Amino acid sequence: MSMQSTNMIWRTLQSRRAQILLPAVMLAPIFMLLIYLLFETSKLSMSKVREQFALDNGAYSQMSTTSGYLNAVAQVNGPLPFRVMQTMSQPLYPKGTSEDTNEYTVFDIFYKAGAFPSIGANYSLGPNGAIRNPRPAPESNDWGFRYYAGKRDSWAKEDPKDVYDDDEEEMYFVTDENIADNYFFGATTIGLEYIRQYATIYIRTGSIYASQTYVYEDTVKDSRMFRQSYWLNTRSCRKSECGRQAAETLDRYILKTDPFDVQYKKLRFYVTADFSGSNRHSGAYGIDFKDQSSIAEEKLFQFAYLDSSSRSKLRRLARGVTLKQKYKLPANRFNIDVTQRYQPYVRNSITVSCPRSSNNCVWPNPLPKYSVKVGP
Repeated sequence: MSMQSTNMIWRTLQSRRAQILLPAVMLAPIFMLLIYLLFETSKLSMSKVREQFALDNGAYSQMSTTSGYLNAVAQVNGPLPFRVMQTMSQPLYPKGTSEDTNEYTVFDIFYKAGAFPSIGANYSLGPNGAIRNPRPAPESNDWGFRYYAGKRDSWAKEDPKDVYDDDEEEMYFVTDENIADNYFFGATTIGLEYIRQYATIYIRTGSIYASQTYVYEDTVKDSRMFRQSYWLNTRSCRKSECGRQAAETLDRYILKTDPFDVQYKKLRFYVTADFSGSNRHSGAYGIDFKDQSSIAEEKLFQFAYLDSSSRSKLRRLARGVTLKQKYKLPANRFNIDVTQRYQPYVRNSITVSCPRSSNNCVWPNPLPKYSVKVGP
């Protein structure tokens, strides 16, 4: 190299432009690396957010099915039949008169026999009785559903026992004998028609319960609702494998309710023995279904209750259940298996609760106020 060329290079390196250009050329790879790092970090963050949302959304969907089912069972256990029975407000007039004293109604003759639970707080009969109780306030946490005093005491428990077994002779009274004996509840005029309506109410209530149970069991089986929601929100795993770890936890909290039925052959209705539709009062007369062979072995739904295992699960759900789900991170430009190295996962806490310390608002004293909460 000539002396002239050497001097030219030297002068170039001493110029201000060279002092800026050279560091820029040296720093270019660092800037490119930084851009790659930012891009890959963003991919990791987006993946984390997507998986967390999928876990939260799937868990909420699954447990909302559970809370909805519990609220539906609580409704058929008390509020639904009570509201229908409230429409049976036709007054019964006393024996020997045709005067309407408005002391007892058709509602009362069923309620006093223990045919259905009534709302609180006044459980007496008559003009100021159970049928006229005010509606509970929206914020109320106790609607006070009870059977008439002294009736169905063995039923009003978390784990009721069927006292009307085949080996027992005790009957299930649906209308009150004393009212039928002292007030006119004529068999051919109004008695048999209202008895038919009562049976229809509970047949349909039982059908609603059976339908709700079928839908719930089918939806939560193998955490189907959770897995479907998780897959739709991520699409990063095979549908059959998505959310498997968290689903295994949710599968342990599938609840079970048992229906409480009474055989038709144990039913007895008291009516007033009238004559050919006349208003002549001849005392109370019991009508049994014992001899009706076509329905003798069939049962009439009354309510449903949680089994002991489900009550234990509900107490745990009230405190919150932690869900954890591992996931696979997307590939990166550095060919580093980040999933294997860091074992990433998302987690949350899910609760299903009602306003009672036992977290049992299904039976007794049903209260359809279960709710779901998802937390970190």
